[in-house]
Amino acid sequence: MALAFSAVATAQDAPSDGYDVIYAAAMPAPEATRAVLTEIDKTADRVIAVGDYGVIVTRERGADEWQQADVPSSVFLTSIDFADDTNGWAVGHHGVILHTTDGGHTWHRQLDGFQYIELQISYFESLVADIEESLADDELDDDLRSELEFQLDDALFRLDNATFAKEEGPTKPFLDVHVATNGTIWVTGAYGALLQSSDAGKTWQVRDAAVENPDGYHLNAIVSDNDTLFMVGEAGLLFRSSDNGVNWDTLESPYYGSLFGAHVDQQQRLWVFGLRGNIFVSEDKGDNFTQLSLSDAVNINAAIDAPNDGLYFAGNAGVVAYLNAAGELIEQTHASGAVLTDLIVDEDGSLTLVGQRGVLTMPSSVLSEKE
Repeated sequence: MALAFSAVATAQDAPSDGYDVIYAAAMPAPEATRAVLTEIDKTADRVIAVGDYGVIVTRERGADEWQQADVPSSVFLTSIDFADDTNGWAVGHHGVILHTTDGGHTWHRQLDGFQYIELQISYFESLVADIEESLADDELDDDLRSELEFQLDDALFRLDNATFAKEEGPTKPFLDVHVATNGTIWVTGAYGALLQSSDAGKTWQVRDAAVENPDGYHLNAIVSDNDTLFMVGEAGLLFRSSDNGVNWDTLESPYYGSLFGAHVDQQQRLWVFGLRGNIFVSEDKGDNFTQLSLSDAVNINAAIDAPNDGLYFAGNAGVVAYLNAAGELIEQTHASGAVLTDLIVDEDGSLTLVGQRGVLTMPSSVLSEKE
């Protein structure tokens, strides 16, 4: 079930009551690149990073100077992804989704937490009605009736939570945004939040009930290859969809701690990673996994492709690791010792990293010289 909701927040429909952070523009900051930054992306023209206080900073490719973007919200931003060189999305706390059409220079809100709550209420009310209608069938077998009753309890619980949130105000953060190869935009979040848009964010559909997550664990990340979507979360949650997100299979997880991220590499292998330096790779779309472990048992937060069929990983305590084509993990610690949450490879092969201390850099030779 996917109910559509058209959401364009304006100054006129902005509730107050302590939620000005949703609607107050991010303040210009001379030291914006030193704010906590959570994720970084790049297009053909520029590099874009997002983070706390609604900060979005951009840098033209090949340049050194960063500019702060015009952002109509000052919530903590958690993730960013681009469909092409001009159209991108950023998501964050309080149910905020932002969109840019000029490559990251300026942004506008497509959804906020108040609108998201209304969307949730409509979705779960319709879901409850559909399940109750199915349960009215006297010819249901016992197993199916039991399953539907479980689904009804879950839907009613989620409806109660959404109704309570309407009274208390929006607090649920979104944690990841991903533009799939077919153009569908996916957003994951805390407590099992899952949304999709098939029209560039003009309308959004709640999809929470599409995956088996009765405990409402956080859905931390979503990625895709050419034809398959993968999603990971708390307690080792691991899901796969082979039909553009219409249906989701629950996969047997290789790890039952939290998985913070996932990556599909240039060889179409699936990588999932998270707590305590745990890294797993699958060459068959998540059916089987092989484990790699860092010598430093720190949380791994991000992975990207590296030159020569390698990969880079970044994590807590400044740890950066390079996996070469031979399968050897080479570890280094950034001098800052900071929590690192994402990274990109620059034109000269060096790394730009973001995290606890904003924008940081690291020459690739620091890792390659250790081979």
